[in-house]
Amino acid sequence: MAPSGGWVGKILRVDLTNWKISEISTFDYVPKFLGGRGLGAKIYWDEVPPEVGALDPENRLIFATGPLQGTMAPTSGRFMVLGKSPQTAPTESFCRSGVGGHWAPELKWAGYDALIIQGKSPKPVYLWITDQKAEILDATRLWGLDTYRTQQMIWKLHGPKTRVMVIGKAGENRSRIACILTDSGDASGQGGFGGVMGSKNLKAIAVRGTGSVIVARPKELMEITHRIQSLFSRKSLKSNPYQPEEKGFKYNIWGGGYGRGSLSLLQGELLDLCQDPSSGYSQTPEGCFACPVSCRSHVKGPDIIKGVAFCAQSYMYLESLVHQPEKGYSKITWQAAKLADLYGINAYELMAIIPWLADCFREKLITEEGTGLPLKEIGSWNFISKLLHQMAEREGFGDLLAEGGQRAAAKLGGKAEKLSQMYYPRAGKFGGYREHWVYLGGFPTGYAVPPLALMWVLDNRDALVSHSFISMLWGAAFTIGQNALTAVPEKIFPILKPVMKAAYGSAEAAEFFRADGKSLNWKWTAPVVKRYHEHSLLKDSYIVCDILFPYLFNANSSDHVGDSTLESRLYSAVTGMEMSLEESYKKGEMLCTLERALAVRDGRTRKDDILHDLYFEKEDAGGRKYLREDLERSKSEYYSRMGWDVKTGIPTASTLEQWDLKEVAEDFQRRKILGQRS
Repeated sequence: MAPSGGWVGKILRVDLTNWKISEISTFDYVPKFLGGRGLGAKIYWDEVPPEVGALDPENRLIFATGPLQGTMAPTSGRFMVLGKSPQTAPTESFCRSGVGGHWAPELKWAGYDALIIQGKSPKPVYLWITDQKAEILDATRLWGLDTYRTQQMIWKLHGPKTRVMVIGKAGENRSRIACILTDSGDASGQGGFGGVMGSKNLKAIAVRGTGSVIVARPKELMEITHRIQSLFSRKSLKSNPYQPEEKGFKYNIWGGGYGRGSLSLLQGELLDLCQDPSSGYSQTPEGCFACPVSCRSHVKGPDIIKGVAFCAQSYMYLESLVHQPEKGYSKITWQAAKLADLYGINAYELMAIIPWLADCFREKLITEEGTGLPLKEIGSWNFISKLLHQMAEREGFGDLLAEGGQRAAAKLGGKAEKLSQMYYPRAGKFGGYREHWVYLGGFPTGYAVPPLALMWVLDNRDALVSHSFISMLWGAAFTIGQNALTAVPEKIFPILKPVMKAAYGSAEAAEFFRADGKSLNWKWTAPVVKRYHEHSLLKDSYIVCDILFPYLFNANSSDHVGDSTLESRLYSAVTGMEMSLEESYKKGEMLCTLERALAVRDGRTRKDDILHDLYFEKEDAGGRKYLREDLERSKSEYYSRMGWDVKTGIPTASTLEQWDLKEVAEDFQRRKILGQRS
């Protein structure tokens, strides 16, 4: 059955080497690979052999939307950036980065489902896309400008409604941890794709579209949209836009523990200013396109850089709270993150680099004289401004740090490298990504949760960036009046059981340790992680919000069971193609196998799916440990369930053929890396 809605049918290809622009059909890839992450993975498989380096001209930089973008499907403002990642360490490999905001629907309205950029321009350029056409334009006058100033210049040229993706100095200087910033303040952070963009001499991508996207069943889409609105949102109090008018309603962000604009400001100087009408500061809710929640805040003031507060971009420099505790979350905390945005440096990576530098300085492994940094002043404006300048310009010690924290630590070696393992959990050749909830509450102060360990060793970046599983844990904690840092597992098990049964097939899966309280329960780890990966691939391919979907935990119902069918129903309504929940899981399993094949082609095997020794040596808050034999047994079960060779972690020929990935099987056969089903 051919789709009757969703996709606009064209993918734009830009070869910067010879300034050639062409188009290919989206239907060469969809509906089989859905869109977004699935579409990008297939394009990458076809076009980027493992011999190509991340910063080589022949690497592809792929910007991919899904079938929902450009419609009014809730949270459909997102898209995916994909390609070979310079951040993955020590071996560059395929990776992805999700981006919110408003750029994705604009690309669809301009007539394109995706954008493939290849080659390298002989001089700085930017791409201008509008209504079925594209131009490569000179960016010599934009090169060297910060991200905000570049956006302003483009708006002067092409109008204020233009949507922009842009790199700063870090990207221009090919930093492995450079991000691509959108005009809404969202970013393609992890992956280092800002450095890939800089390696191609591409400063920005500006888009303006006035077209539309066909919806196959508009009435059905409106019904599902209304249902989602009722689950996630309520009219705000006139006196407080961050609180719902309906008393007791929880916004269902992060399991229901946070409200609208929640990940913005901790208590302190800046929040006090925002709440003072006479200060000239303000904080207002802001969301991506078609968002029912507006989970972040837009903050501005007379002497700060205005922008959005969200996650890493808000919490990047919490060392300032230690440096000046009397100020709490201060103007310096805010300005540090905004300065990283101006330079185009991945804020999440800085959340590893800064504490690691503090650790190394405390252990006398680095000095102020040797680094050129005021390390005694970590937490101050003097320190962070000098650090970010060095990194963006690749000056002195900053040149090493621009390679990413894991590569910098490996270069220093010895104890400095050992200290970095606290922040970069995955061992093997495919790490490079900061710790992200290896423990509930954060290693090593929280509790060991077996599925988190397996998720981490298997992903191609920081695993818990897909928030559905951790949101369940937080939702259960908030339900009993605790939070992510104070939750006691045995107290949240009863809350989790009906949710885990509905989402993952077993109430027992909610029990992360055995009745004796001394050992972890790994029994349901493999099936839970398999379903988690299916959820993650699907929502990144449709594409919907990573925080709200899949909707597993309902903070406002008595049993707290969510509704996992919402995404597939949106897909069916928009495209006109029926997609049951079980059918969607099969599609997710296929896409997961394709992504594994990409990693395998780059040399990844079972031995790369491992945590550093540290994570097996330390006890959690309950006195329990991850044991290697438990993790290895769960890996074997996971590989078997996926149809991958248990000894190597490589998809087998029969599995690849089952998913109609014969081209992958043939390539593996030629390279003599094909796994066998045991």
